[in-house]
Amino acid sequence: MSVLETLARKIKKDHFVGSIYALFDFLTAFPPKDFLDREKIKLFWKVRSYTMVGFKRVNNVYELSRFIERIKLTGAFVECGVWRGGCAAVMACVANGSGSNRKTWLFDSFEGLPEPSEIDGNQAKRFASNRSSGKLESINECVASLQDVERLLFSELGIRTENVIIQKGWFQDVLPQFRNKIGPIALLRLDGDWYESTKCCLENLYENVVPGGFVIIDDYGHWQGCKTAVDQFLHEKKIVVRLQEIDYTGRFFQKPGPLFHEPAAP
Repeated sequence: MSVLETLARKIKKDHFVGSIYALFDFLTAFPPKDFLDREKIKLFWKVRSYTMVGFKRVNNVYELSRFIERIKLTGAFVECGVWRGGCAAVMACVANGSGSNRKTWLFDSFEGLPEPSEIDGNQAKRFASNRSSGKLESINECVASLQDVERLLFSELGIRTENVIIQKGWFQDVLPQFRNKIGPIALLRLDGDWYESTKCCLENLYENVVPGGFVIIDDYGHWQGCKTAVDQFLHEKKIVVRLQEIDYTGRFFQKPGPLFHEPAAP
C-alpha cells in the first residue's frame, strides 16, 4: 500500500489529518492543464477543507456534473453522506453556474456514522470501538454540522438557497419519505460507508436515477460492507454495468438505458 493510500485511510478518523491530506493532494494532484481553469481552481481551493476525499474524487464529481449539464440530462443531483459539504458544494456550484435551475438534494445525519453491523467486517468494528450492532446511534466518527454545509454553500460560494434541499436524519428514516419528492436523479453520490447505509440508499433511490445518469460509490474499495451492498444490489437486480475506478476506493457507473453515453472516465 502506498504512503498516500495509508494516509487516506487515516483521514476517516482524524479531521486534522484529513485537512492536511486534502491540501497536499490538491497541490500535488492538480493536472497542469487545469491550472488554466481559474474558476475550477477557485472552487476546488474553497472546498478543500470541507472534504476528506482528495482531488481525484472531487474531480470526478465535478466532471460528471459538468457532463450532465452539457448534455442537459434531466434530474437532480443527490448526495447521501455529506460531511462538511465539499463534494455537495461542487455539484451545487456546477448546477448554479449553468443556470439550469437543477435541484441538489443532500442527506446526512449530521451526528456522524451509525454503528456498523457484522457484515461490515472487523475493520469497521474496530473503527467503531468494537461496536457492530447496526443501531442507528452515532459512533462519534465523521461528525460535521449542518451549519458547516450551509456556510460553505450559501455564504462562501453564493449558491441559491432555493435550489438546495438539506435533510437531516438517518438514511433509513428520511429516504423513504423523500424519494418521491426528489423525482428523477441525474447524479447520485453515495458516501455512507456501511452495508446497511449503502443498501438503503440504493434500494430507495436507484430507481429514480434516469437512464444515462450516474451513481458514485465513495467507499467501495475501502469498507467491506459498502462493497458487499453494491455487489449484492447489482446482482439481485440483474444490473450489468462497468464499475469505473476513480482512486483506490471510489467507483462510479452509468445507468444503462436509451440515453446511455460512455464518457471518458474523469
